[in-house]
Amino acid sequence: MKLNMKHLITATLLTVACQSQASVITVAQDDANNYGTQWSGNGGTGFDAWDYITDSANGSAGSFLANQSSNNDLNNIASNPSGNGWGTYANGDGFNQFEAYRGFGGNSLTTAGEILNLSLEHGEVTQGGAVGFVLRNQNIHNVIGDYNQQSRFEFGFLGGGLNYSIFDGQGVIDTGIGYTDGGLNVSFTLLSADLYQFDIYSALDNSLIQTRNGSLNGSGSIDSISLYNRDAELSNAYFNNLSILHTVVPTSVPEPSTYLLMLSALFSLAVRSRRKA
Repeated sequence: MKLNMKHLITATLLTVACQSQASVITVAQDDANNYGTQWSGNGGTGFDAWDYITDSANGSAGSFLANQSSNNDLNNIASNPSGNGWGTYANGDGFNQFEAYRGFGGNSLTTAGEILNLSLEHGEVTQGGAVGFVLRNQNIHNVIGDYNQQSRFEFGFLGGGLNYSIFDGQGVIDTGIGYTDGGLNVSFTLLSADLYQFDIYSALDNSLIQTRNGSLNGSGSIDSISLYNRDAELSNAYFNNLSILHTVVPTSVPEPSTYLLMLSALFSLAVRSRRKA
């Protein structure tokens, strides 16, 4: 029997590749389906419990479990089948603010390829108001305004502006994506300790609007998220579908020395077979 050495090595490398192939798994997930009548506590899996800070000034601010039946401005990010979303409001006299904080527990973003997903949706935002979220090192949440403490990345819409903005290691970036009340699904991917990829999708049909690469602000692992409604005034702001994905490499992958032994054995087998032939 005549063996083809190239085919043997190719087959071996394919086997090794299959054995060592990494997989992406969801390590933390939460959405509005996990809450009964209020948005509070620790729904879903893999996260720390929610914490809230509110400053009502001379108006009102807070959170609620929104439903499409009573909130006709909650459109494309509502959970199925409940029709719920995480609702926030901040309106009335003075500068009213709401901030929601959540730590990632043991699922911080530390390694290239790890991903965080979130959905957000809002109506018009008054001049000087803002709606968005911040990815942060640590989880500082002592007083109102801590939402961007230890910020590594921020995305939001500023009232009076035309487009959504990113705040990162390069400063303030105008994405060129105009205001929409149809909602956005966003995906943040850690590329290295200080680099990221940010994908923005329409919540209507999940079509990709923009992909942007950039450098992170500050330093350290990404350990928490803050969601904010800073005096949006003119309408509610909604969030939903928070998840974290990690890349997992199988622990049964042979060491490099094992690969060499396998190739050496195949080479010897090929030589012997060719001599016999």
